[in-house]
Amino acid sequence: MPTYHIVFRTCDIVHSLHNAPRPFNLDKRSLIKVCFKSMYNSVRDYQFKITILGDRLSDEMQDFFRQYPVNLLNEELGNDNSIRRQIEIALASPEDEWIYFVEDDYLHVPQTFKWIDDFITNRKQYMSTKRLARALRFIRLRLDDRPLIIHTPDYPDRYKPKYLRFSLIFLSKYCHWRQVTNTTFTFMMQGKTVHRYKDILLRSSIGADDGYLSRKLFAGLRFGAKALCVSPIPGVSTHMHEEVMTPLVDWVRIYDLNMGLTDGIHAEGL
Repeated sequence: MPTYHIVFRTCDIVHSLHNAPRPFNLDKRSLIKVCFKSMYNSVRDYQFKITILGDRLSDEMQDFFRQYPVNLLNEELGNDNSIRRQIEIALASPEDEWIYFVEDDYLHVPQTFKWIDDFITNRKQYMSTKRLARALRFIRLRLDDRPLIIHTPDYPDRYKPKYLRFSLIFLSKYCHWRQVTNTTFTFMMQGKTVHRYKDILLRSSIGADDGYLSRKLFAGLRFGAKALCVSPIPGVSTHMHEEVMTPLVDWVRIYDLNMGLTDGIHAEGL
């Protein structure tokens, strides 16, 4: 059974890095709380541990996190150094552990880790190289053995005509998984994958350069030494900026559920 180490990178000083409007008119502290609660509620039935990597957190936020079974670190970092510190924490984790690098403004659906856990556990079944080889003869490697990275949201701009590209698609028990070639700094990989790509990860922390990270780390249809990155369709998280929220999910209901404004009945059908 997979084990998960969530490294939740958070700061309640900055409202929004690019001053983009937040959904539900949330202030930063309320945003952090609802996003963390949604993630915690999704993972609590699995084998997990959580490290809160705080950057000059207020007393209010420290008190909030202490209500949960977490390892709370509160340091003076800045954005670049917090990414670097997150990578250092991951490098100290066991190689078979799945590390979830997650920023504090991603809201998660209740079934997030149910879908992820199924995909990881049954990866060899879902990524049958034999069937792929018939259609894509130029892929001369086993995809089920490639370093795997999971990006939990599904950004709507991926479906705009100018951004369309060929992608591998895999069907699991609960959803489809689409190969993607660019991410933010919210993604999941195994400890051994962190070690393999340590230099790229650390270099990408300079200027919080997720463009560099994506170019160097994620494969298109030609792999070389790069990793396979996939996102679920529909996405199981959303970046909480109004213009980029994951489509096809009732995020109002997910928000209400984690704010205690509605019950959890049928929550997995969202």
